[in-house]
Amino acid sequence: MKAKHFLTVIALLICLTAWSQGRVARVTQGIYGYSNWDSPGMSLDSCLDKTITEAHIPDSIFVNGRGYPVWEIGPGAFNGCSNLKTLYLNNRISITMRGAFHNCPNLRVLVVKNPVPINMEDAHPFYGGKFKDIFEPYHAQSLIVVVPSGSEEAYRNTPGWCNFQHIQSTMPTDEQLQECNNDQRIIQLKKQLERARTEVIRLEQELKILSEN
Repeated sequence: MKAKHFLTVIALLICLTAWSQGRVARVTQGIYGYSNWDSPGMSLDSCLDKTITEAHIPDSIFVNGRGYPVWEIGPGAFNGCSNLKTLYLNNRISITMRGAFHNCPNLRVLVVKNPVPINMEDAHPFYGGKFKDIFEPYHAQSLIVVVPSGSEEAYRNTPGWCNFQHIQSTMPTDEQLQECNNDQRIIQLKKQLERARTEVIRLEQELKILSEN
């Protein structure tokens, strides 16, 4: 029995060693933080430089001599990159998690290399979400999505991507960018006006109550 138990322990150790060889809990390369957690691919979890204006997601990264494809944008990865204007996705990204592009008011261009629409939305119970959870509402109008030629209609008819009003196969012109800037400014002004009206109503009600007393 002891010998049998010993062999079982040895077998488990061998399995654990093989399992751990592909494990990279967290790693930082360049301006990005990644995690692996036993997956064959990497999740880009955070952008460490919040001042960047242009970002490129690499196809893969190498850790300890081994290559890992970057196939996921983690929750809140670019949250707070307020200067970010242009983002280039690689052709391996398949999932984008909740809050990935929140608080990115200047994001104007999203370049997608994959001719087949990737699965933007995810059903993860904690970090997954739909378009409204991943992007800000104004991104639907202010962000221009550049896709491979011939893929425009496919993206326009795919859940998540269909929310974007500007999907095209060419990089935007200065006029288009200015138009998107104007669209976002209009949205911001409408929200400010709505908040101001709400505050006016509150003040009028408070004034009425005080006057009646």
